[in-house]
Amino acid sequence: MRRTPPVVVQLRPQPALQAVVALIAALAVGGLAAWASSHRSAFWPAWLLLPVAIAYAWRAATVRPRRLRWDGQSWWLTEPGHDGHENETPVQLAVLIDLDAWLLLRASPGPRWLPLSRRQQPTAWGALRATLFAAPGGALP
Repeated sequence: MRRTPPVVVQLRPQPALQAVVALIAALAVGGLAAWASSHRSAFWPAWLLLPVAIAYAWRAATVRPRRLRWDGQSWWLTEPGHDGHENETPVQLAVLIDLDAWLLLRASPGPRWLPLSRRQQPTAWGALRATLFAAPGGALP
């Protein structure tokens, strides 16, 4: 049985992802504000929550720089620590969304949400997907 080769990918900020999350938040809060205002005109201040919700969603969807590494047997996630040093911990990965050019992974313990796109990982994308779906212990279904 052959072992899968090591894979290293860098997680970087994804403004497009942040924009989609902010848009969903804007639609949700806007819909709620429209519904509340249509029933009682006294609820017009609900519209003031719209920019707050958009800003919060934009910030919550920020992808922190991290490194995900497969060493041939297990996955390791490296995150910058508060003390300036990098902390590398073993993680179990689960593929939650697979859109071929974009993946959403859940790393546990945590959970930590790891969005990855082919555009940001052009050279390692094929090896990453092969390892996630084919390697023993690569990812949980």
